Amino acid sequence: MLRDWQTRCIKHATETYNQQTGYLMLACPGAGKTIAAAHIAKSLIDNNKVDYVVCFSPSRIVSQSIQQTFEYVLSRKFNGHLGALGMSRTYHSLSNTTELINNLSNSRVLVIFDEIHHCAGDGDSPSNVWGMQLLVTIQNLATYTLSLTGTPWRTDTLPIPFARYTDPEGNILCDFSYDIVEAIKDKVCRMPQITAIDLQHVVVKKNQKLKAYDNLQNLLAEADVSYQNIIKHPEVIKHLLSQSVEQLDRLRRSSPNTGGLIVASSYLHALQIQSILSGQFNKESTLVSCRLDDSVELIEYFKNNQSEWIISIAMISEGTDIPRLQVCCNLTDVTTELYFRQILGRVLRVTEAQSNFAYMFMLAEPKLVEYAKRLDEAVPGTYTYQKSANLLDSIDDSTSKELSNKISSADNNKTSTGLNFDSLNTYTHQLGSKNPVDELVLSSFKSQIISSYLINNLQERF
Repeated sequence: MLRDWQTRCIKHATETYNQQTGYLMLACPGAGKTIAAAHIAKSLIDNNKVDYVVCFSPSRIVSQSIQQTFEYVLSRKFNGHLGALGMSRTYHSLSNTTELINNLSNSRVLVIFDEIHHCAGDGDSPSNVWGMQLLVTIQNLATYTLSLTGTPWRTDTLPIPFARYTDPEGNILCDFSYDIVEAIKDKVCRMPQITAIDLQHVVVKKNQKLKAYDNLQNLLAEADVSYQNIIKHPEVIKHLLSQSVEQLDRLRRSSPNTGGLIVASSYLHALQIQSILSGQFNKESTLVSCRLDDSVELIEYFKNNQSEWIISIAMISEGTDIPRLQVCCNLTDVTTELYFRQILGRVLRVTEAQSNFAYMFMLAEPKLVEYAKRLDEAVPGTYTYQKSANLLDSIDDSTSKELSNKISSADNNKTSTGLNFDSLNTYTHQLGSKNPVDELVLSSFKSQIISSYLINNLQERF
């Protein structure tokens, strides 16, 4: 049964295609964009406007999920073989489009781009390989295009293909928008409860000198300590895991198949987390990474069983549908808003057997806290499209990491790790040779729950 927003979007898209050939749908992560897209395709096929559908998505696991959804909605094969109504492919396949163009150049085709922000370029701007291929081939091929996104911007502020922008502000214009505030109100998505865990007391030893810090922000700003080093600190991992494990255990008492997601920064980091999760908490876990050939199969297996934890390195970020996930432990070193929202979206999907709350535990890194406080903004103002002339110096490599990969109350309950700095053999963390800090010792943490911003927005809007 379709949700109300999906019914409205399908009707609007079908009508809009009478006036234009492209359509951009913005719906928050977890709302059900793929189902809506499949029914839009069905409507165009039933109305004899297209003969074939091609879907592109960021990863193999998402591509397979799209194929399954479209086969269910269309009641036809969607594997690209003889007799199929279409095919689902990854953006990586765009590096070789010759066969696709030869097969479809004489057909009426709907091309669907899932998470369209993975492609960039406006002709004058620098653009990645996928964006260039889209602009020079697929755009001419498609009779209609349907672009889907839950996060309609890029960290490098390059324009998104087939999107329209206001001038001069550079705000993206979506044909249909359904944000997280509406989704929570409609009980389409869970209400996120984000716990930001700060460092209550940190002592840094450098050149035989000791200096204490009382929060993460000051530590990052004043000490020669990187966020990447901090999230790999065993005591940080232990504390975030303890909070996450406790929450998941509580949820599984009433819903035994509830699952938890841990997002790591690297393969070695994931192994470190897995070891601590097993040794300290006696919890087994599934580890998935692009390094592992069977990760797609492992994700599918985890999706359908009742095991507790899955640890991911850039494998479960966007589009991956595991509805039973309800707790996220965010230990990645990627601190872009795009990735933050994509990770959070993995635990927002509503199920009948689980409560309507989602939980994320993260460090109180200043940017992450800021992102959590403006979840009610579908497109934050800092991500408007910049003109091409301003882009060359602003492009960063965070997107590649992503691909390969509000305050309800200040809960200042201090949680001690039982560390005593007077006895360094209790615990010291030796940092890498690239970091000038000799030792980093943590003695306590404090937590802050971030949720009232969304709650207040709900009360104001509805």
